[in-house]
Formats: sequence, structure tokens, C-alpha cells
Amino acid sequence: MINDKGFITIVALLTMAIILISALFLIYTSNMEYLIVISSQNNIQAYYLAESKIHMVLGKEEYYYGQLVPRIETYLKYGRLGKFYDRRIILDNKDLFEGDNNDIIKVGFAEENNRRILELETYSTYSGISKNVLAKTTMINDFFEMGIPIVSIEYILQDKIREFENYMLYLQEEIEIPKQSNGLIGIEAMDYDNIKFIRRLDNRIDIEFFRNDIEDPIKREMLVDNEIFLLARNNYVNPTLSIESEKDSDKLILKGIFYIEGDLKIYSDFEFYGILVLNNGQLLMEPSSEVKIEGVLLLNRYNGNLLDSGNIQINYNLDEIRKYGVYLPKFIDPKVQVIKSY
Repeated sequence: MINDKGFITIVALLTMAIILISALFLIYTSNMEYLIVISSQNNIQAYYLAESKIHMVLGKEEYYYGQLVPRIETYLKYGRLGKFYDRRIILDNKDLFEGDNNDIIKVGFAEENNRRILELETYSTYSGISKNVLAKTTMINDFFEMGIPIVSIEYILQDKIREFENYMLYLQEEIEIPKQSNGLIGIEAMDYDNIKFIRRLDNRIDIEFFRNDIEDPIKREMLVDNEIFLLARNNYVNPTLSIESEKDSDKLILKGIFYIEGDLKIYSDFEFYGILVLNNGQLLMEPSSEVKIEGVLLLNRYNGNLLDSGNIQINYNLDEIRKYGVYLPKFIDPKVQVIKSY
């Protein structure tokens, strides 16, 4: 009987020990799972905080226009930031989450799949956990990096047509002569019926402005440089821009941006380097004239086929596009391709 009592005691102690060990194991496992969940939540929160900084730089005017766009413009024009800007965008402390003291967004540039890529890199800390994030975005509006010399609804994919039409409408509403253009001469030909660029016998280039079918020009200007930003439109009729030369063998060479809401008529040999936009107009050439465009040609509501003419050569040239495109609205148009942690 005594031995039975001792045996029962031992079994009871062993059972209690097993229950205690099991309970401790369950508590330990629960604590570990809790810590893992908390750690995972903190990790995710740190990632979202870092990601929000990227979106803040891309979406908040003081960072986008004040710090990011000037860096992109400088890189596109010169191929480097040089002494103009460093590779850091600094956030205001008021835009940082409590406990996260990293106010720096690193800016980098690369080229992938024939696209210019902007890289934005930062990290955030939440409850002691830090997360590094890298975002890659395209920099230039898709229509200028398609690699095709003529951009119009006839030459782009079907699913891009509406976007292109919207961009041309945006361009029509927002385009203006840039206030700062680094030597690019602004010519605002508003409400004229005809604008003529004429190369004289002495090689100077004159611009004549006509209105109301008057034979003599309303005004004249002499072009002192061949890099120009031309804005030609009329609220009442489609204007005509003419390219002429007093001597048939002389070639007129111009560079920059031509935005014309009307027709372009070419009566002499002509070379253009940059971005030519014909919005609701035609390009007409004398059969004897030879025309060369280096850059890109944007056509909207254009009837006809330029490539049927054997005396025009249009070459896609990204260097010329980048050089002058920074002066066009929404030429710089970052689109996020990927955001990843590392």
C-alpha cells in the first residue's frame, strides 16, 4: 500500500513536470511568434515609411520642382550634375515620422533598355528596425523615348493613342516661351497669319510677320542665333510658317523647338535639329528642296504621309531631343517602374 502511494506520487510529479514544460514551451512559442509578428510589422512599417519618402519627392511641389526637376534638367542637358547640384535631396523635418531621423534621398541616374532611368534611394527606421528602399523611374515622357522619328497616331501603338492625344492637348494649353533658356531665343508669333524665315544673300536670317493679307510685313526681326524656341499660333486662323532663301543653293539651318498650330511650308533646303511639333497643320515642301530633321517630329491631326516624299529625311536623335526637350511642358515626366527593398 505504501509502495502504491509512492508510485502515484512519482507519476503525479512527472505528469506535473510534463505539463509545466509543455506550458513553458507554449509560452515561449507564443512569445516568439508575437516577437516575429511585431518584428514583421515593424519591418513593413519601416518599408512603407521609406516608400512614402520616395512618393513625397515625386509628388510634393517643394521637393519635385524645387529639388528634383532641376537635377533632372541639369543631367539631361549636360550628362552630369557637376558642380551645380549634389546627389542628395533633403527633406524637411516636419515631413519625417517620429523616430525616423533620415532626411536624405539619394539621387542617381542610369540607362536601361534605351530609357533614361532616375534612381531614388533612402531608408527609414521604425521601432529600431531600418529598411533600405530603391525606386527606379523613367525620367522622360514616353513619346520622346520611343526611338521613332515621327510620333503620331499612325506610328504608335493603339493603346497609346488616347494618351498621345491628351498630351498634345496638354501641350497646347500649357506651352509657353521659357523664362530661362540658356541662350535659346524665344520667338512668340501670336495672332499672325504668316511668319517667314528668310536667309538673305549676305547670310543673315530675317523673320517677317504678316497679318490680315497685308502685302508688307507688320514687323521684322533679325535672328542673331539659330537656336530658337518658336511658338506660332493664332486664335482665329491656322498660321503658316515659311522657310525661304534668297539664293536657291543656300541652306537654312535652325535648332531648338518649333511649335506650330498651323502649316509649315519649306521653299528652300532646310535642316532642323531638335523638336518640331505640328499641331493641326501640314508640312509642305517644294519638290526641289531638301529637308533634314534631326530629333523628333510630333504630328497631331495630320493628313497625309510625309514618308511618301523623297526629299525629306527624319532621323530620331535623342541627344537633340534631350538638349531642347527640357523646355517643353511635361517632357520630364517620371513614372515609377519598381520600388524594392534591399
